Amino acid sequence: MTTTPNPKKAASPKKKEKAKLVKKGPAKRSYTNGLCKRRGIYWVCVKRNGKKIERSTGCRDIKSARLVREKVWAQLGQAGFGIDAKGPFDYTTLEKAAVEWYQSQEGNVSERYREQMMEAVRIHMKEWKDLPISEITSDVMTTAVNRYRDSTGSKVLKGVQITVTHSKGGSNRLIRLISALYGWMIEPKKWIEVRPWKVKEAKIQQQSRPVVWPEDVKSFLQAVDQSSHSKNIRLSIRMQIGLGLRETETSTADWRWFDRRNACYYPGLTKNDDTREIPVPPWLHKLLMQEWQDQGKPTKGLILKYGDEGEPIYRGFSKNAISAAGTEIGVDGLHPHRMRATFATAHFEAGTTVPTIMKMLGHMHEKTTFRYIERRSKDAREAQDRVAAAMGL
Repeated sequence: MTTTPNPKKAASPKKKEKAKLVKKGPAKRSYTNGLCKRRGIYWVCVKRNGKKIERSTGCRDIKSARLVREKVWAQLGQAGFGIDAKGPFDYTTLEKAAVEWYQSQEGNVSERYREQMMEAVRIHMKEWKDLPISEITSDVMTTAVNRYRDSTGSKVLKGVQITVTHSKGGSNRLIRLISALYGWMIEPKKWIEVRPWKVKEAKIQQQSRPVVWPEDVKSFLQAVDQSSHSKNIRLSIRMQIGLGLRETETSTADWRWFDRRNACYYPGLTKNDDTREIPVPPWLHKLLMQEWQDQGKPTKGLILKYGDEGEPIYRGFSKNAISAAGTEIGVDGLHPHRMRATFATAHFEAGTTVPTIMKMLGHMHEKTTFRYIERRSKDAREAQDRVAAAMGL
């Protein structure tokens, strides 16, 4: 039995000859974030008005290729090539990165921290803010930090603008801000592989900061009651000391987060959006229960009522009362955030472990918690007193 060939499968000799003469065009190259690999070598591509410019990086590994890519984009940008601001073909300057960071971090960090980042880039890095992020080298950062230390600034104190000198601590703050910005560029943005600069922070002699020692807390709270007639302020300060809350966390405190039966408080609106459990001490639990009854036993709503006794709740609303009470007991320079240090120090001296203090404060690292703990040589002082008594002096 014979079968006839399928005309669709069998090709005529003429078609075969014609197929040999057809020249195939080059394969379409696919670029990812401006890079494409050809025969083991990475190539970089930029685009302007639909026209591509391709260059070989000469690199076989992706990390080195990304660094070369940044330099190529930077060179073309500085030469006035005018790269399109589209997708991976757009090269990023320091100011452009800071602006995008500022927009992306709304709600994640405080407004003040976002403002400090923009001030660092636009004021203290003004000369280099238009450079590509890969061109901010160690020499550039060192120059910026040295100029900051040698310059002066201004601030308003009691309605009067005064000139202040920049400190080493301020220059370290500048380094940390730019470092945080580059950390965001590396992860999650992945704009660059590594930070192109490295500058050491200046060594600063640690000085003791103001804190209310445990034995002075009662006198301090009595001074608060005398300096402020606002129930909101008095209760807020007690929550700051008794629970280690930030002032903003007391202004947003809600009855929903107060477990009356188990005497625990769970802050709902925090700096890092991380809920933590804080046992409420008996003296504060009694005050909160009295306030809960006075408000009609609500199941939800703010603990500090807005407009109570006519005063609004704003950032720093407890600052004046804390400062005045501190001066009254002989501790100058107190402000609301030092109440968290008072909480941490009191627990540390009472024997609470640092990991436990860290959890109650809502910190991610013990190193951060140690900054809130003030140490004093109490045993050495008592020993000196005994020696003085033995000497009859």
